[in-house]
Amino acid sequence: MFLGLITFEWAWAQVKPIRKIDESRDSKYPAFRRWDVHKWRKWRFYFGAVTFMLLRFICSLLLVIICYIFVR
Repeated sequence: MFLGLITFEWAWAQVKPIRKIDESRDSKYPAFRRWDVHKWRKWRFYFGAVTFMLLRFICSLLLVIICYIFVR
């Protein structure tokens, strides 16, 4: 759980330029504009970060091990 929270907090800090709405930037690149950014709430992401992060990490690690075995 702690690893999920740390990873989420790091990712939330990294997407600050995306969360900050900048009309001068977004008007130049309308295809890449996020229209749902005003709906993002930090507390809504915590459930997934705490519960699913460990499961996703284990599945990713298992997939890498299986790929290594079969490709080797």
